[in-house]
Amino acid sequence: GSFTELLRSAQAGQVSVNITRPGVTKGGHYHQNKFEKFIVVSGRARIRLRRLGDDRVYSYDEDASRAIRVVDIPPGYTHDITNVGETDLVTVMWISERFDPATAATYPEPV
Repeated sequence: GSFTELLRSAQAGQVSVNITRPGVTKGGHYHQNKFEKFIVVSGRARIRLRRLGDDRVYSYDEDASRAIRVVDIPPGYTHDITNVGETDLVTVMWISERFDPATAATYPEPV
């Protein structure tokens, strides 16, 4: 797969295109202050979220051939995305802040 930055702005955050091979899961982390939005534009995905300190897992099965929807990921929710289809999964991802390696603020945590 791949992860390619498309746009970056101090005011609007960052937009990237993510390609995930079949059967692969990416993520398994959370952000304390950053909001994210995932849009599956090709393929099938399972997007999972869990609020820190809670055992309940929210699962969203997305299929771009049926509908294109936005899945919002608030701060304090660990999240991952799995390609559950047979073809590459293409996801557009927006995050509210630009990536800065000095202050990445991305913390590993299983969903």
